[in-house]
Amino acid sequence: MRPVWVGMGLTAVAGIAAFLLYLSPTVAVTAVVFGLLATRLQYMATKFAAKVPKEAPFAEFAKAQGMGMGVRFLGVVVLAVVCTVWPEYFPPIGAAIGYLGVLIPLLFLETRTAR
Repeated sequence: MRPVWVGMGLTAVAGIAAFLLYLSPTVAVTAVVFGLLATRLQYMATKFAAKVPKEAPFAEFAKAQGMGMGVRFLGVVVLAVVCTVWPEYFPPIGAAIGYLGVLIPLLFLETRTAR
């Protein structure tokens, strides 16, 4: 549950930072939307990895990690599609600030808690 709270906090920081940098509510809302998307996808990826027991064969471990990477890549695809189809509602800079600004710290948090 900790990554969810950290992700929500990072989402708030990303939204505030996007607003202060660009003085646009649209950019800030986009950053918040994609920050929440990144939090949800990282939570799903963490759940995939948590299902694998510690002494599992490498094939199961690789499958769980691959599913997690696929979920995170799905977020990148959603970002690209949404920003291409509706650029006036979802500015690409806000989406990038929100998605990457939340996902990358959560990835570092995952590696620290997976030891």
